[in-house]
Amino acid sequence: MPWLTPKTDWKESDYYNFADLNRVESNSEYIASLLTSYRGQPVTITVVTNRDMRRIEFYDSMNRIEANIQTLADNFFEPVGWETPKTNWASGKPFDYRDANRLERNLQLLHDLILKAFDTLKYCGTFYAGEDGEIF
Repeated sequence: MPWLTPKTDWKESDYYNFADLNRVESNSEYIASLLTSYRGQPVTITVVTNRDMRRIEFYDSMNRIEANIQTLADNFFEPVGWETPKTNWASGKPFDYRDANRLERNLQLLHDLILKAFDTLKYCGTFYAGEDGEIF
């Protein structure tokens, strides 16, 4: 499962569909796999990525998706700009563009922070000084 570029500029006039929620869950799964390799122990979440136009999401799915995203942050760090996931979805609570932005932005923030942390690990434990490549 590759990283799918999130849409982080949802507007009130935009339409949200099954493919968008599949992308959110696929990216959650991707981040869980990154964290698993980073930490050396599994980060387990439950995802559904086979939605189509015949499936309707209910509040329990939204609570699971938001809890997954919080679990990912709990297994790493909450990045600057993090918005607390909404895990109190109930029947009749509407989903809007602000919720879509929160889901996608939180995943983007985690993804970017994890990749920066991986890049930093390359230099841990090495002896390197100066720009000419001499090792002391």
